[in-house]
Amino acid sequence: MIEIIVNQDKCLGYKECGLCVNICEESILVPDEETGKVKVDPDKKVNCDGLGNCLDVCPVDALTIICDDGKSACEHATSEGHSHGKGCSCPSSAPMSLDRTKRAETLSHRITSTDNKESGNTCECNIEPKLANWPVQLHLLSENAPYLKDAHLLVAADCVPFTYADFHNKLLDGKILAIGCPKLDEISDYERKIRAMVEKNNIKKVTVAIMEVPCCSSMYSLVKNALEGLDVEINKIVIAINGSIKE
Repeated sequence: MIEIIVNQDKCLGYKECGLCVNICEESILVPDEETGKVKVDPDKKVNCDGLGNCLDVCPVDALTIICDDGKSACEHATSEGHSHGKGCSCPSSAPMSLDRTKRAETLSHRITSTDNKESGNTCECNIEPKLANWPVQLHLLSENAPYLKDAHLLVAADCVPFTYADFHNKLLDGKILAIGCPKLDEISDYERKIRAMVEKNNIKKVTVAIMEVPCCSSMYSLVKNALEGLDVEINKIVIAINGSIKE
């Protein structure tokens, strides 16, 4: 039988964090009202599938999944050649800091285009990724992720990176990214999460990048409302549909 164990000393608590409770589809991980932490429901623990989504979202490694043979899920994944994500399963929500310098060395792509085959004129350039964190979607971000400490937060509407060609170099470089869509997302928790991210991590500067379309303006309003009363500098960047910076 697969068994999941919660390290109570490491657990931040279901009110402070609670990400594992929200992501556990079998409702095995539940709030412990007595301790304020997370516990395993003994009546449902037999339903654990061992995929490790809960491990991937825990920012403090407080969860362990033990398989039938006594090995942890991560031990199995490592032996099978997998190394991504805390649960060694799908890394969709695992808080990860990305070394931009290292990634630039390994992931830079040299683009060579020939404008005139006869003359041999070419244009060569290096594209260096500037993304410093994972995940990036606001729903998946943990306000306890270590990369948020003292960060410059960039809250960007989903369409901005696709519209503004130099997004990585001009907007993303040196910032921690959070993306969302005020029109299509369920944004009821966005204000609370953004405020918690800023308050808990001593964030003093937030840049909001939105599109010029009317529905996108609510993203900026959402951030302003979330950070009302806090000592935070908020900057707004508006991207035009043609890909230029409008303001």
